[in-house]
Amino acid sequence: MSTTSSGSKPMEMERQRGLSRYHFMPLPIKVIFIAGPIVSVTMFILHYFSIPVFGQLLASTLYYYALFASLAFNVFVGLAATPKDRLRPPPWYDYVLAFLFMGCMLYFLANSAEIGARNWDVPPGPVQVVVATVAGALSIEGCRRVGGWSFVGVLIVAIIYPMVASNLPGVLYGTSFTFDEVMGQFAYGAGGLLGLPARMFGSLILGFYLFAGMVNGMGGGPFFLKLATGIAGRFRGGPAKVSVLASSFFGTLSGSVIANIVGTGSFTIPAMKKMGFSPEYAAAVEVCSSSGGDTMPPIMGGAIFLMVIIAGVDYADVMVAAFLPTFLHFFCLLIQVDSYSARNGIRGLPKAACPSIRRTLLEGWIFPVVIAFLVFGLVYMRWGAITPIYAIALTYILHFLKWSGRRVIIGVRGVKQPEMSLVPSAKRAGRDLETAFSQAAGLINFGAATFMGVAFILVGLVKTGLAAGLTTYVVGFGVENIYLILLICCLVSVIMGTAGMERSAYLFLAVTIAPGLVALGQAAPELAVTGGISIIAVHLFLIWYIDVGGFSPPVAVDAYVAASLANANPVKTMWTACRLGITMILVPFFFILRPALLILGFGPLDVLLQLFLAMTGLWFLASGLEKYMIGAGAVNMPGRVLLIFGGFMFAFPMWNVMAIGAVICVAGFAYVWLLNHRRKVLAKETITR
Repeated sequence: MSTTSSGSKPMEMERQRGLSRYHFMPLPIKVIFIAGPIVSVTMFILHYFSIPVFGQLLASTLYYYALFASLAFNVFVGLAATPKDRLRPPPWYDYVLAFLFMGCMLYFLANSAEIGARNWDVPPGPVQVVVATVAGALSIEGCRRVGGWSFVGVLIVAIIYPMVASNLPGVLYGTSFTFDEVMGQFAYGAGGLLGLPARMFGSLILGFYLFAGMVNGMGGGPFFLKLATGIAGRFRGGPAKVSVLASSFFGTLSGSVIANIVGTGSFTIPAMKKMGFSPEYAAAVEVCSSSGGDTMPPIMGGAIFLMVIIAGVDYADVMVAAFLPTFLHFFCLLIQVDSYSARNGIRGLPKAACPSIRRTLLEGWIFPVVIAFLVFGLVYMRWGAITPIYAIALTYILHFLKWSGRRVIIGVRGVKQPEMSLVPSAKRAGRDLETAFSQAAGLINFGAATFMGVAFILVGLVKTGLAAGLTTYVVGFGVENIYLILLICCLVSVIMGTAGMERSAYLFLAVTIAPGLVALGQAAPELAVTGGISIIAVHLFLIWYIDVGGFSPPVAVDAYVAASLANANPVKTMWTACRLGITMILVPFFFILRPALLILGFGPLDVLLQLFLAMTGLWFLASGLEKYMIGAGAVNMPGRVLLIFGGFMFAFPMWNVMAIGAVICVAGFAYVWLLNHRRKVLAKETITR
């Protein structure tokens, strides 16, 4: 099986979306590539602790432009223009674009004092317009390299719209700007580069990306895959359960669905196929597992970081709120995998093929410890965006202590191990450090290219007044019915998500619709008992359905990538993923109506009760979908109907609906059990005769 077929369009897309081509770079460029994130994170630390540099604080405009200048070169050196370029050293034109982009950012940096003091929203001269236009064009090209032409289309519309807004009818009417003003807003205005993108990198995201890259580069990814295999590999359907667990673990490090699919799917998909899963089912399991990883704490997808800045909420609160919904997704997926395995007689991996959990933890205990420390620092200590930097420091301290401890033990026992001597250990540590920094650079680079282009969308939505107008229009169109408006948001998120415009979809809805939903939720009588709809619930709702778009028809980019790894039919993979991803379709409505699932503001008993009810309902639903009920046996069509509808109604967060669902679930379970019991009795009688 080849996973890199040149004729495979999804795999070509994956290569194009890859994090970097570091291993193909000449040595001097490797040094510069790694230096970028080191310089940027150093500035982040100086800015966070207000440490002066040459007597001057890195604050506001100066800091933001310095940050972009440190990252600009890497955008075009690290990201390839075409799939072919992804597998070779950067061509000459990428160096030209890299130096040109860095030159624009250095020009902004050199004039940062005047930009901050005199407000260049309207550029003072043609030179400023030209530099802003060149920076804008290069930002769009960077977005194309990570998001494809659909992302470029969104950005072009966002540029053209402000220039014609005052000539458009109805809800599209807005304040118009000239081309010079649009470019000025993008490059110099507080609503452009100096707005959301600057706050994302300058105040939040850098430390998390660095932590994820460092831990993964030092072996965190392979450790968690090995741990998942040790935990779940021996049970029936073991490789599929490994995929679910490994993707949940890997999701804490990658923050990317595509990276998750390729990182874990390269191992789990062949193992699933070998044990008897169909290629389509194996690929679909990996897609749904990886999609759940996008909201798996502590390090979640890029949209979560956007949410923190736009909604003005604490990252630790988002971590807490996202945990149980994500847990429900993985729980339901494990039930579906187990039911499918039982129905098809798929066993687990041989015991010899499953690593020892004890030995795995002894070898890699540092990784769960530092992730636990990261969660502790974020949720309990509330250290904020600096927490990942502390966690990175702890990682290297623990690695040094582990190495020192082994050296002492070896010395006491008198066992000669040349690889533990100082020089080989230092060389190995240097290689690990290089790998870690290169992966961190790739993550930061990928994020920088994505979010710089977002500045154009903000100018088009906010500065023209379109965001406020659309909020009023959608609320009115939904007749102020919060459920209809939620359904509209769901459809918009899924449709834009299928086109690969995940970040654009979330940004559009977060700026336009989210504020109106929060206001309506406060006014809805049936939601007033639980305090309405929280701003975190609304934003998580939007983000959840964007991920659904990754495996929904007609495009389903994530499903196509996984199908390429499995040599599977992509259309069948897509529809199978829709079935396996049922919780991603249902759970957002559940936590809107059952906010105790988000934990925040509710007592332990309320949370546990709602979690139990949701898990029970989803268990029946998943069993019906996969035609097998644990404890009852195989399920025929009438039984499926009872279990699917009963499970959905029981999980639905309204007591009257839940009561009816409970009756149907009991009836469905009894029907399936009696039917299978009767078959067993008849089979025994037949054998006796």
